Amino acid sequence: MYNKGTIFNIQRFSTSDGPGIRTVIFLKGCPLNCAWCHNPESKSVAGEVFYKPELCIGCGACAISCENNCHILSNGIHLFKRDQCLRCGKCADGCYTKALEYCGEEKTVREVLEVALRDLPFYEESGGGITLSGGEPLMQYEFTYSLLKHAKAQGLHTAIETSGFSHQDLAALNEHVDLWLYDVKLISKDQHIRYTGVSNEIILDNLSRLGRIGANIILRCPMIPD
Repeated sequence: MYNKGTIFNIQRFSTSDGPGIRTVIFLKGCPLNCAWCHNPESKSVAGEVFYKPELCIGCGACAISCENNCHILSNGIHLFKRDQCLRCGKCADGCYTKALEYCGEEKTVREVLEVALRDLPFYEESGGGITLSGGEPLMQYEFTYSLLKHAKAQGLHTAIETSGFSHQDLAALNEHVDLWLYDVKLISKDQHIRYTGVSNEIILDNLSRLGRIGANIILRCPMIPD
């Protein structure tokens, strides 16, 4: 029950990641590098500091709190020296305007479920539940397996949003998954490598295996102009 995973967001009252009202748990880490990625903060498994310059007021609180001199403020310009960053998050803790934000927090299965179970009446009324997303949840397989298993034990509907890129046992995981939201980025192997950085062979193989065991799957494909 105390397996830990690295999470960058828990979004409650979601209605677009599976049926009904859902809580979506976003896990960090992804083996793909999609050209159109809309969650770039999810790519690295490690925690990291993100900077939104439009929110910075130049107060200097970050420079004071940083022990490694990563933040230089001069003539109204805030320079964030990422190559020196130790990813401790102290600068983000002291940022009044949230121009700096630490992305990536370790949580146990119990801690995540405590958040998800707050909305149990909404799940029961709407046919909702929890959805694991990312990043790629399968990169943190043990945590994902444990979380889904314990969620099912609590009577929750479970869904997982995945690219399918994994060498783990998805058949075993399927025992605790009510719905697979399976992203097939591209069918062409060469184009898949070009636009995501990896081959789609294991993705299509896993899709076939899940289909053969009767998994409940919704196929999804990104629609990119041009």
